Amino acid sequence: MSSSGGAKRSNANGTFGASGSSAPVFGPSIPSSVYPKDSVKDVAESLGIANLRDNIATALATDIEYRIRDIAQSAAKYMKHSKRSRLTTADVDNALRQKNIEPLYGFFPPYTGGKARGPWFRTVQTASGTPMYMVEDEEVDFDTVLETGPRVGVGRGVGWHAHWLAIEGIQPPIPENPVFLARQSAAGEAGVPDAGEAAAELGSTAVKPLVKHVLSRELQLYYERLTSSIINPPADAETGQAATPPEQVEAAQLDVYVKESSGNTVRDAALASLRGDAGIHQLVPYLIQWVGANVTHVLRTRPKDADTGERERTIHVLRTMLDTLHALLVNPSIFIEPYLHQLMPSVLSILLAVYTLSHELDADWERSAVALRIYAATLLAYIIDHFAESYPTLKPRVVATLLQALFARVDDGTAATALEASGSLDAKLGALLALRKLGPASFKTLLGTVGVLPPLESSEEHDAERVPLRDMGTWLQAVPDEGRAAFLAKCIVEQIRHGLRELGTYVEGVPTVPDAAMLAHLEATYGAYWVTTVLHDDATALTALAQYRPLAEHD
Repeated sequence: MSSSGGAKRSNANGTFGASGSSAPVFGPSIPSSVYPKDSVKDVAESLGIANLRDNIATALATDIEYRIRDIAQSAAKYMKHSKRSRLTTADVDNALRQKNIEPLYGFFPPYTGGKARGPWFRTVQTASGTPMYMVEDEEVDFDTVLETGPRVGVGRGVGWHAHWLAIEGIQPPIPENPVFLARQSAAGEAGVPDAGEAAAELGSTAVKPLVKHVLSRELQLYYERLTSSIINPPADAETGQAATPPEQVEAAQLDVYVKESSGNTVRDAALASLRGDAGIHQLVPYLIQWVGANVTHVLRTRPKDADTGERERTIHVLRTMLDTLHALLVNPSIFIEPYLHQLMPSVLSILLAVYTLSHELDADWERSAVALRIYAATLLAYIIDHFAESYPTLKPRVVATLLQALFARVDDGTAATALEASGSLDAKLGALLALRKLGPASFKTLLGTVGVLPPLESSEEHDAERVPLRDMGTWLQAVPDEGRAAFLAKCIVEQIRHGLRELGTYVEGVPTVPDAAMLAHLEATYGAYWVTTVLHDDATALTALAQYRPLAEHD
């Protein structure tokens, strides 16, 4: 009905329908509406909009008529579904709710049961002279409303009860705890697809949205207090009695580092909380990320001169970060395995990095740096011992990384290249310390042919017949004999000597100096630097060289 009438009105008032008109009509053709445009103007004047143009009022009247027709048709559908022939206000309210429009109020109040009389309209004269009809206000008796209206029950009042804030570090989803809004919204938006959509999405890859990790306010405060207590504790808590870390690989055990004091009671309390607290599992990724950021910042801003204060500050911060990782690893209530890939770079960086760019020698500071690398090597050995069963490739990958760091830029020993490579002496010392802590099987890789070593030049390919110890001896002879380079080279030689002596203790029988023929074989295999210069009178180390030399030399 409405479509045919609208078509007729459009043809009568449109641009092409007014064939008898003398003046042309410009713009779109707006059909006339049953709803009067004067009513639109009256409403506009009541809202403070004066001088509303006729074409705008006509367009609004047409839209109002369309909305009224749409609601009336929807209400008629409710009437037909109710098996009735009379339209009621309930049908209109249902139609409004269907279109998400607020229903009308005041005509049939809910407490009357729909039995009240219809509304009374009274006429009001407007400024334009057109009468306006409005609903007359009805007096409401509050006593009647209270007696006939719905009964509201009285609540139980204020009470108290206990609930779990967290169980084993996981917050239960109960009304008393913070709501996981992201998870709930994702679950609410997910609908049940039909068969067509399921078939269309069968070959596509489903991308799950990221879920925001929600931390309780208590854990946020704990994290802030914990990190500030570790990295920047109050000065009045200093005891001035910081323990001296072990400077020998043999004496470095994790139990020793646990018993040591950092020299600040607040920091010691924070680390003790990390070692034993059972409710910080949700903070583990944040703490590991915080440690990695601090390690990266310290190594990027390492001192370039011989300032003792800056050097000691670098050692102190890196030692504190190792203490933090150590506390997380030994906590029995934390499942740390999923975060090993984030934790290992920090440990390896402290083990292999260069702490200062200065070439001047400070013996006390150098011993502190060596002790820090021993601590990192001990922690690395602990990680491999405890998680190698879950990750079988962990130890081989770490050993390959250490060998590549140990033999980076190790060539035939030319002076120019040795000076350039002297900056990596720190990494070579750290790699040797870690190989010793990983046990004889790992340190023994220096005596055989290893295929993972980098090539001597960028244009060369890997040489599977290279003996690492021989290349290391040739390269060490060209390292400068002054400053930090000489000190680190001496430490490297001592670590290799001690490692060979440890291997010699596993050989059956009493260690003896090999005969002249065996010494000639060893010199051809490992070089004269080790056999005749460094180990010429060390029977245990020479026995290890003879026992674990490459298989081709046993003939």
